[in-house]
Amino acid sequence: MKKVIITTGGTGGHIYPALSVAKGLIRRDIDVLFVGSDNRMEKDMVPKEKIRFIGLNIYPIKSIKMFFKLISAVKQSIKIIKEEKPDAVIGFGNYISLPMVTAAFLTRTNFYLQEQNANLGMTNKFYYKFAKKTFLAFEKTYDDIPIKYQHKFKVTGNPLREEIYNISNKEEREKLKVENGEKIILITGGSLGAKSINDAVLNEWEKLKEKKNIRIYWATGKAHYEKISKKIEKRNMKDIIKPYFNNLINIMSAADLVICRAGALTISELIELKKPSILIPYNSIKVGQYENAIILEEREGALVFNNDEAEEAVRSALDLIEDDEQLQKMKLRIKALRNLNATESLINSLDIWRN
Repeated sequence: MKKVIITTGGTGGHIYPALSVAKGLIRRDIDVLFVGSDNRMEKDMVPKEKIRFIGLNIYPIKSIKMFFKLISAVKQSIKIIKEEKPDAVIGFGNYISLPMVTAAFLTRTNFYLQEQNANLGMTNKFYYKFAKKTFLAFEKTYDDIPIKYQHKFKVTGNPLREEIYNISNKEEREKLKVENGEKIILITGGSLGAKSINDAVLNEWEKLKEKKNIRIYWATGKAHYEKISKKIEKRNMKDIIKPYFNNLINIMSAADLVICRAGALTISELIELKKPSILIPYNSIKVGQYENAIILEEREGALVFNNDEAEEAVRSALDLIEDDEQLQKMKLRIKALRNLNATESLINSLDIWRN
């Protein structure tokens, strides 16, 4: 039986694409081992999916002590490779993938990389020259890659949850009992919420109340929900305000417009579902959300605002939601960015299928 080691962790943005590929490999009878950290969310998420998991004691390299922990994790990763004898290692970024990707390099094990964002992360930037192939979410990443290495890259899109490829806008709107002429705005700052977006919506709430044909789905984030629910009076019975929506993809599919951050997976989901959006990227250079947002802005599929312009962003959303012609144009422009099923494309590109 063929065997693949997948390595990443830390955040959903890294873990979900890795899990999507892991499940795709398992469906093809590949033995999959997931190597992450023993102290981040993957240690619970991966075993729940019934995927074999090993956690390393690895932390960001911010001190000499953490550097020696990295060395120890690399040694442990080499031992894992020698015991498991994988046909390939696939790294999905984050510092958590560094030990196993380093071990693959040192043991001359074939390894692949996948980048979720528009710009290469630290581990992928360091190792792409030695990888068999690096799979990209967006064409824009080629701008940062020397021409002589571009043949080692392939744009597949971000591997997403399988259900997103079969979701139907019409069916989801029927489930929500959306009436003719009624518009849906989804507002979300991610699972933790986004204070700037929440504050902007609060400040513009009275203007939102004037829009009678709009239904709001607002995910405030757990930390912000209680404060917001005490401050506002619902516009109507159809508005749904919660800390988080477990069926966020379904609501996004039904929505006419999305107000959100610009995480890599969010951008990929907006592209797959062809959703016009108002993007307010998280203002950290390390996270790289602005570069992600530009991908949609350049195709005129989204309007982009910074945190200080969040109220202007909400006001723009109120104008845009009434402009059916503009919304339709944005959908058509987003459609040009769509890839085929990224999970299948990535898996089909691995050399492990050769006899």
